[in-house]
Amino acid sequence: MNQMEDLATDSRLVGISELAAYFRCDPETVKRQARSGKLPGFKFGKSWFFRLQDIDCMIDSAIHTAHQVQA
Repeated sequence: MNQMEDLATDSRLVGISELAAYFRCDPETVKRQARSGKLPGFKFGKSWFFRLQDIDCMIDSAIHTAHQVQA
């Protein structure tokens, strides 16, 4: 199992940089999506935190919705 697979099955909290690595995108993109409510996360102090389990559920839901629209 590689590091990304480990993260995907982990319910621990991750920060902006870890989630950006997970999505292979810029950390600013993650911040922008979190601020707009498009990513399920929360802010504690000045830092954003995300539970990868919630992120994976969001991805599964988006994929399921896309498949329904195509059908």
